[in-house]
Amino acid sequence: MTELHNNSIEQCVLAALMTVQNSFETVMNDLDEDCFFATRHQEIYRAIVELANENKPYDVLFVEQKLNEKKPLVGTIPADYLMTLMADAPSSFYNLESYVAELNKLKSHREVEKIGRSIQEVAKDLTLPDVHGAAENILNKATTGDKVEKSSFTFGEALKLAGAQLMQKAEAKASKQYTGVKFNLPHLDNVVGTIQRGHFCVIGGRPGSGKSTLAQMVAIQTAMQYEEAVLVVSAEMDVETFANRCISALSHIPYDNIHNAEIEGMLHTFADAQHRFSKLPIHIEDKQKPTIAEIHSYARKAKRNYKKLGCIIIDYLQLVRDPTKKDRYQEVSSISRDLKAMAKEFDCPVIALAQLNRESEKGKRPKASDLKESGQIEQDADQILLVHPILNSDDEMPSGITEIIIAKNRHGKKGVVRVMDRLDICRFASVRADESAGVGA
Repeated sequence: MTELHNNSIEQCVLAALMTVQNSFETVMNDLDEDCFFATRHQEIYRAIVELANENKPYDVLFVEQKLNEKKPLVGTIPADYLMTLMADAPSSFYNLESYVAELNKLKSHREVEKIGRSIQEVAKDLTLPDVHGAAENILNKATTGDKVEKSSFTFGEALKLAGAQLMQKAEAKASKQYTGVKFNLPHLDNVVGTIQRGHFCVIGGRPGSGKSTLAQMVAIQTAMQYEEAVLVVSAEMDVETFANRCISALSHIPYDNIHNAEIEGMLHTFADAQHRFSKLPIHIEDKQKPTIAEIHSYARKAKRNYKKLGCIIIDYLQLVRDPTKKDRYQEVSSISRDLKAMAKEFDCPVIALAQLNRESEKGKRPKASDLKESGQIEQDADQILLVHPILNSDDEMPSGITEIIIAKNRHGKKGVVRVMDRLDICRFASVRADESAGVGA
């Protein structure tokens, strides 16, 4: 009979976690205590998790200290077994994610084996009036945990839930509490509405069109007005640039002056802005070409630090990778679905920036199908906003006005809203009502 565990791989995973910095954050979405078969390995992993949750290092010394605070490892002294584990574990830590995948596979087989035993016991119990129902109940508990999530509703139950949700939103809106994110551009917010928890919003545009600026305004508004934490995964822009752009927007100091260190006469304003806004709950992950698994890890880490998230911003979608997919179409489709799922998992809006196709004609008003690799993105997004700077007809230079095209809005209106460019200070501003383009249904 094949053994449904692998002691060497369990040792290697634990050794890697206690050796490689930030390794737990990389795999914590895919790893839990039940992935380990040996009880002493479960205890070591539990100590690592507790240390990580306390924002402490989880190296061998700290793990030993944590274990000594509790009961000793089964059958041995913590220091002795940790020394043995580190000596016996395979030396390569570069395959950590593959090892974790193997532990999950073995865990699944153990779970199925346990289900089989339970169903076998049910089959032998001749006193049960509904043996099929009892077996199905075992399967439900096994696949969803002891707490079975209700997924079937009568229409009356659905109406009651919808009414309760409506009252919660109305009360939060009346008391100006957080219900979702806005752009702090009244004309645009009136059309789009609030981007609610669980929504997946895509902001598309050509390079330099201002899509990062629009997302940055969401981040600042969410962190300042609602004091909700914002996670920014900046795959394109380095952390210093992002911070300086935010300071430019908040202080109205032209970004060029900050970038070129030409702030004579504005130094006091700059320093004051840095001091006043240093506590904004904006968490930035500066990683080129992050994988979707890494983004999940960043979100879990940020949620652990801030307790909850008000918004997740990805800049930008086409730089995210999913190495488990064979071709680019499958990869982008998987990433889009995962980002939509993340919005629901973390109960906050996910806003992803996206590039337009090279073939999209410059100067022509873009549409949703111009999004690069757009198929699944169009389907998954709750909102698609396209940033379109208006050029002068004579010299094709920027006119100072940008159209925000609401190409998709699953929960509200579609249309076009014009805003005034203030890209010199990394902002947009509202224009007068008579300057705004019409809004269609």
